[in-house]
Amino acid sequence: MVSLARQSLLYDWRRFVAAILTLAFSGLLMLIQVGLLLGQLDSFTLPIRRARADLWVTAPNVSSWEQSTIVAARNEGRFWAHPAVLDVQEMGLGQGEWRTGDGKRQSVMVIGVGVQQGSLSEMEGFAPETLAILARPDTVVIDRTDAEKLGARVGSTAEISGIKVTIGGFVRSFRSNVMPLVFASQATLRHLNQDWSGYGPPYFLLKLDPQFDRESVRDDLKSNGGTQAYDIAEPNELIFRSAQFWLEESGSGTSFAFSMLLAMFVGIGVTSQTLRGAITASLKEYAALRALGIEVARLRGIVLEQSLWVALAGIVLMAVAAAALAALAWTAGIPLSLPWWISLPTALFVALIAGMSGLLSLSVLYRSEPADLLR
Repeated sequence: MVSLARQSLLYDWRRFVAAILTLAFSGLLMLIQVGLLLGQLDSFTLPIRRARADLWVTAPNVSSWEQSTIVAARNEGRFWAHPAVLDVQEMGLGQGEWRTGDGKRQSVMVIGVGVQQGSLSEMEGFAPETLAILARPDTVVIDRTDAEKLGARVGSTAEISGIKVTIGGFVRSFRSNVMPLVFASQATLRHLNQDWSGYGPPYFLLKLDPQFDRESVRDDLKSNGGTQAYDIAEPNELIFRSAQFWLEESGSGTSFAFSMLLAMFVGIGVTSQTLRGAITASLKEYAALRALGIEVARLRGIVLEQSLWVALAGIVLMAVAAAALAALAWTAGIPLSLPWWISLPTALFVALIAGMSGLLSLSVLYRSEPADLLR
């Protein structure tokens, strides 16, 4: 049997359209804000997520992954000596000024990539053809969305810190929110950055035997080297540390919290007024139910059930709009991440707004009396 709340909602659906649209917009605002925040964090920590290492060795006391300077080359022997370590590889990182013949200048971050398939510093998502391109001397690839900013096309040349490189191709979904990323082989990167060549790389990447516990191996290697020699972190630990640093430095966390509060207040304000208007328009119907002996508590349940059905419609509309925006963002190269696990909190957020709006609109219902039928 269809409940009275759903019957009245289907019959007078036009009265609830504004509430549904408001709830969908409020939830979509939250969902997109979370997605943009996660997308920014993902792009900021992209090299950590795409590399294949079990442990990252960095310079000591770094707050974020890109701050590592030099890990002394003499420490490599300590890593190989541990029975849990199966492979040790260097990974380079450098910054420089990108210049093209037409006068374009742009600060870039150069990431050293292992050109052998299965290398620890190989970026997950790179095609074998891309690795073959990077194996050529002084050849780089960039994200396609950065091509216009850098004035790059396949086969053209540019200078990084005064050294000429050739743009060998483009990749997709490797865009950073800090500065354009330029991917090069480790040999090309050493040619571009002589500062750490011969002293040690910014990172050592370690692959471990899965039979060993990562935390135990990390603690062993830390104690062997001492806190002043290097630091070791698991990828997730380094990602979390870097993300925390970026949120604090950029102020994105505060902006996100403010936008959530704004979405909640707008949603509650508009939705409660819409539901209040719907109840006011149906005041005689509610008065008739009171005259038939229906208790106020029962009527309150009808209004709250209507609020939840409105919330469900808003959630469905929000999901459709979010899918469309995610596809548009992917096409435009905008870092937007919408993993499945943020859907439930967002749906609960929308339901909470609808529930609170329904409670705020009950004041009209309490004033309905059977005598209202005579007006």
